Amino acid sequence: MTRRAAANAETRRRIVDAAIALHAERGILGTSWPDIAKRADVALGTVYRYFPSLDQLVPACTSENAARVRPPGAGILVGLTRPAERIGRFVQELFAFYGRSAPWTPRASVDRHQLPILDSILKRREAGLRALVEETLGPLQRRRHALDAALALTDFGVWRSLTRSGLSTQAAARLITEVLVTWLNRRSQTR
Repeated sequence: MTRRAAANAETRRRIVDAAIALHAERGILGTSWPDIAKRADVALGTVYRYFPSLDQLVPACTSENAARVRPPGAGILVGLTRPAERIGRFVQELFAFYGRSAPWTPRASVDRHQLPILDSILKRREAGLRALVEETLGPLQRRRHALDAALALTDFGVWRSLTRSGLSTQAAARLITEVLVTWLNRRSQTR
């Protein structure tokens, strides 16, 4: 990589880092280009040159932030065959991810309604989460309301409520795993 290319990559990284930090503090819509320039210690024109609009900035930030906070993927289920194990691992990994992504999630939920690019990104992530829940449940997903219940009980708001009430992320994951597994087992016994 040439020095110029390395300098460009470094400038871009500083701008994205600044934007990610500001988005956690103020939300995307509460962050201005001058805020980003100041935090990144670059000229305002530099921010605009790299990211002329939110349509370029938001994907760069969400992509970089996802690499940092690591949302769970199908790999978390490798080697697990028992439903209770699969559900437990899924909830544990998802709640740990919520802990890592907590500074951005509430603000993104608000900003998405005014930012089509963010809404599009979040819809893709939600579809990925749904697919992971389907894979986690396997044949259990065909039970009435199983998928909907699993999605509702593993929602960010549930994690936040449980941790705000004093439970650790691990304890919250154990509780929700127990609720889901108990409910699914009970449903199979009543059939």
